Amino acid sequence: MRIIDVAAAAEVSRATVTNALNGTGRMNAATRVRVRAIAAELGYRTPVRTLALGVTAFPGVPWNFLEIAYYRAAVGAAMAAAHRHGFGLTVLPAGATGWESVSADGALILDPSGDDPLAIGAARAGIPVTFLGRPSASRGSWIDNYHDVSTKAVLDHLAGQGAHRITLIASSATDHYTRSCVAAYRAWCRAHGRPERVVDWEPGEDPAEIALAGRPDAVYAIYESIGFLLLDAARRHGLRIPDDLLIACFSEDPAYATADPPVTTVCHRATTGGRLAVDALVTRLQTGVQLPSVLVPARLAVRRSALPGPEIGNEGPPFVDVVQRERDNHDRLDAAGDRDEQLTRHEGNHTVDRAFGSK
Repeated sequence: MRIIDVAAAAEVSRATVTNALNGTGRMNAATRVRVRAIAAELGYRTPVRTLALGVTAFPGVPWNFLEIAYYRAAVGAAMAAAHRHGFGLTVLPAGATGWESVSADGALILDPSGDDPLAIGAARAGIPVTFLGRPSASRGSWIDNYHDVSTKAVLDHLAGQGAHRITLIASSATDHYTRSCVAAYRAWCRAHGRPERVVDWEPGEDPAEIALAGRPDAVYAIYESIGFLLLDAARRHGLRIPDDLLIACFSEDPAYATADPPVTTVCHRATTGGRLAVDALVTRLQTGVQLPSVLVPARLAVRRSALPGPEIGNEGPPFVDVVQRERDNHDRLDAAGDRDEQLTRHEGNHTVDRAFGSK
């Protein structure tokens, strides 16, 4: 039994059958009830609706992104959210450049690049898309972080601990995250009269060795696997952390909290981002409404690698929620409960700060 058979029996369009069975679209209650009754009479079973997810941090390059804690967290949260909404989730392998191999109602794209092949392909195929990571062009709702603000927060902390020669490990990638972090670093260095040194990391290289060759007193790496490389390189060069070198990196990996020494990290809250991206996509599929894009505050976990001086006690590291407060003096941050998140939704050309539900 096919959906076209139900449409013929009910004397309605296929779209009407789909909306009646999924509880979407606009129609009177009597039509919805009649279509559902005819479908049940004919033994038609509604197939599970499916979303597809692709990671395009390195377009066209096959690699195992699930080895990275950030992607594991984001994909796991997206799958849980999809199942909660009654959707399946198909995860494309890295390197995929099109949607031909999957049948999906909507798509999630993680870390879109400048000329993202999956985004272009989705637009051509008419597949609704939501992004985790801001796209270069406005093609749909996106969920992202205040990368400029979190970069500045890390640099301010390192400088506050006495660092003068801070190296940034980034890359020449064209995604918004990389470009935003590099631009924020360069602007901060100019504003504070500090020397700039950006190490462009490429897969297969050891960016830690390249960074330490410049004799920095602090390094901030915006990719999460590099923190461990920096620890290893410092040991090889006989550098004591944090006395000779301060280290911080972006990461969702809990292993950094138990490293020797524990490493200061910026967390992008990938589980929150994955959930919100699916919620936005499902809302668009079910109602036709494209939700405003959302900015999720990052979290800076200050640990021993960036805290010279006495050892941290058993109370653990201080956590700082890095929230945007600089772009609009009229922004308002509502009070939230202990389990609430502070998110910013972008609506038109202004921002509105609100407190949204708990994780």
